[in-house]
Amino acid sequence: MKLSILGAGSWGTALSVHAARAGLEPLLWGRDPETMAALGRDRRHPSRLSGIDVPREVRVTSNLAEAIAHSDTLILSVPCASMRDLLGVIPASGGPRFVSTAKGIEPDTGKRMSEVIREAYPGAPVAALSGPTFADGVARGDPSAAVVAGEGAFVLELQYRLSTALFRLYTSEDLVGVELCGALKNVIAIAAGAVSGLGFGHNTLAALVTRGLAEIDRLVRAQGGRAQTVHGLAGIGDLMLTCTGQQSRNRRLGEEIGRGRKLSEILVGMPEVAEGARTCLAVPTLAARSGIEAPISEAVVKVLYEGVAPREAIEHLMTRALKAE
Repeated sequence: MKLSILGAGSWGTALSVHAARAGLEPLLWGRDPETMAALGRDRRHPSRLSGIDVPREVRVTSNLAEAIAHSDTLILSVPCASMRDLLGVIPASGGPRFVSTAKGIEPDTGKRMSEVIREAYPGAPVAALSGPTFADGVARGDPSAAVVAGEGAFVLELQYRLSTALFRLYTSEDLVGVELCGALKNVIAIAAGAVSGLGFGHNTLAALVTRGLAEIDRLVRAQGGRAQTVHGLAGIGDLMLTCTGQQSRNRRLGEEIGRGRKLSEILVGMPEVAEGARTCLAVPTLAARSGIEAPISEAVVKVLYEGVAPREAIEHLMTRALKAE
């Protein structure tokens, strides 16, 4: 099985390292020629995954046509905001199969990434790879587990080809649930970071994350996903990691917000995308369409985009009408 991994950020590079260890023939594409030349020469990414060697088995290129021609299995490891542009230059000929690793929702359309892919390539096999996996841990070879979601033989092939003694993949038919969990946990992680940035302790964080899980569960089930997914690796597993792990970009963004910084200045200084900052804009609409509540996500939107102070948002959440759990 040949793989082309499109996107040479931390996660795309980590996946290429893992794929080489799994005995595959990965080709890693990145848009910046200087970065890819340095990676090919030094076998280390010049700005990501510090200290981690990229095996010689990983071919690298900045030529997108070469990467697309290398394989009919394309792992899309680009930010959600770049997904449509990337898909627009991939030819439909050759029967491409797609694996999305992006964890987000389009703010304007409310679409998950598999829906964006299928809009561009009707009938193409599409899977999503998600779970509690920081890139550096996978690249180092820390024992990790994740979920590959989709239907049919394609998902089973991915499971068997990508699973190793250090990276265990489970399959799921719940593409909706797996993608939504991956996207929504980033929004909750921003709130979790803000709680920590304000100086609150573990009581507050535990309450926030637990109620965040309940919010994710309502949204997933309202969109046709499964509660089982929410309580698995793609749901509670990824939520725990992203809300507590110091490598989490979304948590770090929230921490800076809690310390009083503005979103615009934080984003300028972030080397990689915090997907929750855009995904949160889609959540209130999704919730309203389904007739459910998403108070934490709505609070994140108010803090990031409407000038509401984090402490004020927390007070509002704490003083909502009392009810049974």
